[in-house]
Amino acid sequence: MTRWTRVGAPVLFYAALIVAWQIVGSGVEDPASPLIAPTEILQTIWDRRTPLMINTATTLGETAAGLALAIVVAVLLTIIVDRFRVAGEGVYRLALIVYSVPLIALAPALVAALGLGIWSKISIAMLGAYFPVLVNLTGALRTQDPRVLELGRVLNLSYFSTLLRLRAPAVVPDFLASLKIAAPAAFIAAIIAEWIGAESGLGLAMMHAMFGYKMADLWAILVIATAVNGLLVVLFGVIARFATPWHESAKRRAEV
Repeated sequence: MTRWTRVGAPVLFYAALIVAWQIVGSGVEDPASPLIAPTEILQTIWDRRTPLMINTATTLGETAAGLALAIVVAVLLTIIVDRFRVAGEGVYRLALIVYSVPLIALAPALVAALGLGIWSKISIAMLGAYFPVLVNLTGALRTQDPRVLELGRVLNLSYFSTLLRLRAPAVVPDFLASLKIAAPAAFIAAIIAEWIGAESGLGLAMMHAMFGYKMADLWAILVIATAVNGLLVVLFGVIARFATPWHESAKRRAEV
């Protein structure tokens, strides 16, 4: 398969889809119809660019703080799971149970406990993002070459010295790969938190548009949220590529 086929075929498909969407959407006259023409959505984004930018910035701020907290929590849990195998297995399973609880069920309790301020949003964003990082880091450490641990023992290094000097650098690619999942998850979790109660943000704007039957506004928010999520994946993919140029995945991308 040529490069043009790989790139051109999806572009042509989505272009045809958007053209068909535009044709069908332009014929709908009901303002409450969920089928809005793409040109009307883009016009709404432009007309409401200021409040949309403010709400997007609010949600992104909550996402960044939640992701940072998720990384700290995941790293600490990974160390416990790796260092204390018996107790760590229980901690790992507990983390899995907490992650398995739907955020839409946890969000009301956290908002009630922490209030409508930013801390409830950060906490929910953290809960949405910590587990992918924990899974990747734990899996990478467990499947690491045993000769790395042997080298640490030969050099008479403590557990933490071996972890920082020998083991941690080898799991950097896995850590960065996990952020491609964790960052969008934190963004979605922040939006869900704003559904329950917030002073601003894309989630709050989405609820107002939905209950006000403002379909153009709702589509505009959905388009922006989708674009932001996609950009987060691309951003952490680029960071991973430049931060670990020696890794096999980066070499494969360079050869394509």
